[in-house]
Amino acid sequence: MSVLTLQFGQCGNQIGHHLFSLIYQDLKHSHSCYSSECTERWFRIKPDDTCVARAVLVDTEQKVITEVNKKQWAAGSVWKYDETNIIAHSDGGTGNNWAYGHVKKGPELKEMIMESVRKEVERCDALRATLNLLSSAGGTGSGVGSYMVEAYRDEYPTKTLLNVVVLPYSAGEVIVQNYNTVLTIANLCDISDMFIIFQNDHLHKMSVDLLKIKNTELHDLNDLIALKIGSLFQPLERSESSRIDDIISHLTPHPEYKFITIKSAPHYPKETCKYEAPLDWNVLVRHMKQTLRVSHLDNAPVFDWEMKLPQTHNSEHSLVRYSPCVSNLLVSRGRAASDVKDSIGLSLDENVLYPQWVPRGSRCSHLHQNRRFMNMDKFISLATNNSLIHYTFNSIAEKAWKTYIHKAYLHQYSKFGVEAEDFLGSFAKLENVIKSYKEIK
Repeated sequence: MSVLTLQFGQCGNQIGHHLFSLIYQDLKHSHSCYSSECTERWFRIKPDDTCVARAVLVDTEQKVITEVNKKQWAAGSVWKYDETNIIAHSDGGTGNNWAYGHVKKGPELKEMIMESVRKEVERCDALRATLNLLSSAGGTGSGVGSYMVEAYRDEYPTKTLLNVVVLPYSAGEVIVQNYNTVLTIANLCDISDMFIIFQNDHLHKMSVDLLKIKNTELHDLNDLIALKIGSLFQPLERSESSRIDDIISHLTPHPEYKFITIKSAPHYPKETCKYEAPLDWNVLVRHMKQTLRVSHLDNAPVFDWEMKLPQTHNSEHSLVRYSPCVSNLLVSRGRAASDVKDSIGLSLDENVLYPQWVPRGSRCSHLHQNRRFMNMDKFISLATNNSLIHYTFNSIAEKAWKTYIHKAYLHQYSKFGVEAEDFLGSFAKLENVIKSYKEIK
């Protein structure tokens, strides 16, 4: 069951490269069953036994996409991109302008992109989902990306669409990044089945605090993103419920709630990883539950527990409150006795984590695999659809609105046909998302 990956812009292409490299590395020392299932999901095999990523690469500048492709066609590379699936303009980028990407560059590139997409779809025995990788800050990932996702949905209306969207640093990478983010989320919201949201601020803090990388760079954040995506979507032996479309169906049981974040543990610095004592599964599960904690003040987040290493002692008390969840999926990878395996996810199915309208059978699904992931004895991921996302989106919407009411930079969008009604419609859609998540009780 195959997955087609569409990589948009600098961020999407760099994440895609990290993701396929991690997936191929995870295949090392695999037995034939797992290896064949994983290969079928992410790669196709050429007659010379070369693994070719099921991916289409899109950018409006040559530099990053050329560098990524050179790495894969270098001598000794273990997997490759199909050079015919690389679409890049040589006449400059999108100027970090969503409108330029969506209204001008997207239509210019559409037929070339869709031709590559059609060929890849035809090569799949059974296409389960399409994974779109993009950043919301600039113009290519957000503008061209959202345009092409719409075009894909028009041509393949029944296929499952999953977007991995990376939100910019709150301090600012691009002066119009909040406009671009509002327009991106609003345009993708109705046509997509699920979003996995990553925040650069959060990833950067994990890299510095947990991995002890003081001079954190973008490739460190991309490593974390790839690890989290891989831990969720790598196959699980003899598990039909590990199919990507089934995972998406469980995590998004209601069309108003499509936004997922991924918590994971343990994360150790490379230098000390081999010296760390093994952790009990109950410790890791308790740590995942702690990442859902909120304060008593209007459910505001407290300290983000994902920034700490799992604690062997239980510090939970009766006054702890949690962000209400629509659904959760726990994925544990590493050896566990059968009796332990059956009880790993029970604490994430408790009433305290869910509103009354979520039925018990839809709350938390648990998938387990005894095989080690990325050579780690134990690794656990929690894909969670919970109310905390409204804080992130509300902050972006407020910043964008303050800029909008002063009419700042709107001329950059209006010259490509994106007018006041387009902005107001996008603000309204994002506000509806915020309202829906904020009202989960």
